[in-house]
Amino acid sequence: MKPDLDVSLMIAELRALVSAEEIARRARISRNHVYRLQSGECRRPGYETVRRLEVLQRSLEKTPRQG
Repeated sequence: MKPDLDVSLMIAELRALVSAEEIARRARISRNHVYRLQSGECRRPGYETVRRLEVLQRSLEKTPRQG
C-alpha cells in the first residue's frame, strides 16, 4: 500500500471515532491539513505529522467508547 493511502486510511479510521476538528486539536495539526490528508491531496506528510496521528490513534484505541 502506498504511504499516502496509509495516512488517508488512518484519518478515515480516526474520523470514525472523532471529528476532524478533534483530530486536529489532539494531533496539533490544522483542520485543513486533516482534510488534505484524508482526501489524498497531501501525498507525503511529514514524519512528525504521521507520528502524532499514530499516537492519537493508539490513545483512542485504549479509550472505551461511549454509547
